[in-house]
Amino acid sequence: MNTSNTNLAAFDQRRFFDKALTFGVAQSIISAEKLKSIETDLAKGMVQIANYFGTAYLRPDLELAVIRMTNLISLYLEDHAQGDLQTAAQSLQKNTLLSHSKQGADMLRRLHAMPRDTLLLKQSAASSEEQQSFLNEMSGDTQISWPQYQADLARGQALQNKIDLGFWLAKKLRLGNEEICDAEQLIASVMLLILAPDGKVKLPNRKEFNALIKAVKPKKISYNPARFELFFSDAPPAIARTADAEMDAFLTQELPKIRENSFNLETYFIDGGINEISDYDAAIAKNWQRLSQNDDNAVIATLFLLVATAQPVKSAMLKREATAMVQAVRDHGFNSALVTEFIENHVPVELREELADFWEHDLKEEAETALANKDPEFPDEYMERAFKYLLKTCNTTWKGRS
Repeated sequence: MNTSNTNLAAFDQRRFFDKALTFGVAQSIISAEKLKSIETDLAKGMVQIANYFGTAYLRPDLELAVIRMTNLISLYLEDHAQGDLQTAAQSLQKNTLLSHSKQGADMLRRLHAMPRDTLLLKQSAASSEEQQSFLNEMSGDTQISWPQYQADLARGQALQNKIDLGFWLAKKLRLGNEEICDAEQLIASVMLLILAPDGKVKLPNRKEFNALIKAVKPKKISYNPARFELFFSDAPPAIARTADAEMDAFLTQELPKIRENSFNLETYFIDGGINEISDYDAAIAKNWQRLSQNDDNAVIATLFLLVATAQPVKSAMLKREATAMVQAVRDHGFNSALVTEFIENHVPVELREELADFWEHDLKEEAETALANKDPEFPDEYMERAFKYLLKTCNTTWKGRS
């Protein structure tokens, strides 16, 4: 075996570089003269990379430098050729090995520069130490694969698109420079106010946010493309495309959560912050504490059962009121929509999801069974079993039999 073939064998089990080099030689795409040039470039590049990450005087550093160089070349070649060996072999024949290695390193630097979150902050350039650390991690024995590189780059570009849209929205809505926020939260709030039929083109405070949520809950409310196009009429094409994709995502992912009352308040940017207690919030909280008698479970059960059967809402239940409520359950069942509306109008935002879940998955199912009179073998004509359940579960004003 000649020297060239011996050296080629050293690349066995390497990544795309080895495949392209072997293919190029076998198909006479890479000439013997070019192969010698590649070997020379490999020796030069190995020393350069060893010095960049450590020292060229230590054998382990030199051995790792060969791995790094072939990994960088492989990454660039596979991306440039899109996995086609003939295109990759032609690139090796036409260009120097060092240029391939540099292109691979530049790809990793480009990936490193991508954002990792969507905070609206002016990013400073990465330091040379940070870049070196990233290159060290991504080009070593556990080199990033080309598919993973593509996925990470696409993810970073998606975040950058959100950030670009976020800065555009912040400028349009005159958000102060001192107000650092998350682009995704700002985008969600804007999509909400565009969807709301009468939403003003301004960032909502807590009271306005609650009104927007209430406005888009009815299923009859639908997306108005003309309203969207008017809002983004002065946006650059790239911003408009991102905004269009974000509205699609909002309609398919976030709007159902709003209508099910399972959305997360922290998804949105609210003028003044989500912890701001507006007059409206304070009034809701104060009234709820009065109604629920400081979140008493028995009182909450009483309220929900009366609401679900369209009875007068009270914190305590008289026996005659219990009789009417039980009869309503047996005649018509529970009306959960009334409970949902009650929670929306009378329960503080931070408790709504929890209490909606309590009604739907705990109280409703249990009460439907306990208050029914469906078993002919054990009739409850005088509601004794129903009253016993209510005495145990609710805030009642009568006493059971001793």
